[in-house]
Amino acid sequence: MKIGDYVSIGENSIVEAASIGSYVHIGKNCIIGRFAIIRDCCHIEDGAVVAPNTVIPSFSIVSGQSPAKVVDQLPECTQEIYEARAKDYYAKFIGV
Repeated sequence: MKIGDYVSIGENSIVEAASIGSYVHIGKNCIIGRFAIIRDCCHIEDGAVVAPNTVIPSFSIVSGQSPAKVVDQLPECTQEIYEARAKDYYAKFIGV
């Protein structure tokens, strides 16, 4: 499994993906099937079930079960938003 930079994975999620790009958020209680590929800048909603061998295109919002589907698109500024969120979380974590 390959996981990019600035990726967050929620509680109780099961991830068996082949590849997860950078700037990806996977919500709580998600199931990411075997050999799934999640491209850069994606948001997987809480409880989504991504079927095995699925390819999620960049800038997608994915939701639903059996199987999850692309329901909307993210803006092109997503990288900056996710990076700032991660840096803020880290700064609070180390107590700066």
